[in-house]
Amino acid sequence: MAAIENILAWAKQEQARLAHRLEQLQSGRLHTFEKHAHAPGWLEIDTTTQTIELCQQYISELNAIIARYPEIVPTTPVAPAPAPRFVPPVPPPAAPAHAPAPAHLPGDGMSGFADATHPGWVNGWGVVKGQPPKWQFAGIYSTHAEANEAAAEAGEGYYARWGAYNNGSKEFTSGPSFDRADTL
Repeated sequence: MAAIENILAWAKQEQARLAHRLEQLQSGRLHTFEKHAHAPGWLEIDTTTQTIELCQQYISELNAIIARYPEIVPTTPVAPAPAPRFVPPVPPPAAPAHAPAPAHLPGDGMSGFADATHPGWVNGWGVVKGQPPKWQFAGIYSTHAEANEAAAEAGEGYYARWGAYNNGSKEFTSGPSFDRADTL
């Protein structure tokens, strides 16, 4: 018998919801529309009258269901509270007061900081030669000083640049570089 009690509880809740919607439609506070593709944009057709008729039909069907079982008392609570449709984003955890420990890439002696957003990527100072996308990559390091030292050891034309390295694809990416005012 518990199933019919749940159905009646839902029917009463739905009846109240539709009655509220019908009142809003009939008062003019709520309108419904259909959109149809129509060159050069969209054609909107007012379907408020049809929606009012559907609400009245649904309420009539719910009344018939409720009237069929007058002796049964609906369950309470009727249903769990609806979940909100918009869930605000959770703020990221506070950054640690100290710099994270370097993440070492296996087997190549390079280091950087693991990128929590993109697994498999390491952020740090890359040592490169040339310009993207055809630059030659020599390594990635935790500090600018280490990268400058490695660039000097790598040879002519190598320089340090902040970016991200994917050890799997062997890809180094970096944003645009801007000349500082004091170097112009």
